[in-house]
Amino acid sequence: MIIRPLSAEDDLRELVELSRAFFAEYQGHHAEFFNVEDLRDDDILAFFSRSLGSEDHRTFLALDGGRIVGYITVAIRSQAPFYQVRRYGTISGLMVQPAYRRQGVARGLMAEAVAFFAERGVRYYTVYTAVANEGALRFYEQEGLAPLQTVLIGRVDPKARDGAS
Repeated sequence: MIIRPLSAEDDLRELVELSRAFFAEYQGHHAEFFNVEDLRDDDILAFFSRSLGSEDHRTFLALDGGRIVGYITVAIRSQAPFYQVRRYGTISGLMVQPAYRRQGVARGLMAEAVAFFAERGVRYYTVYTAVANEGALRFYEQEGLAPLQTVLIGRVDPKARDGAS
């Protein structure tokens, strides 16, 4: 297994396919928010392409025999001056093909992400995942991550406006 940054020479078809699988799994946790059928390959390619040649964005690939079996996307963000932590890392996607799960691939990808942050002087990073994604939550806890904040969601009754004056 080799883990390395995405390069301009990589064949991105496998990455697009794996990314579609990522969104399909995520849609399973948030069916009302995603519509994978409307996801275009060009949008996926644009997302991954922004990490090419960027100091603050990176995509790391896990390869087995030259075949992409996992990826992680990371970025560095800045916050307003009144925050103590001015720069922090974000992990916006971690996906491993089902046949390669529980074999250390995700741990290797996480190690690359953390090293990327450390090399840039970033001390903290965040990751978002669905509350229903219990496997991901267990993995992130094993990796030492702890809850920072809770995002709550509410539903708006379309009829609520009718009764408002």
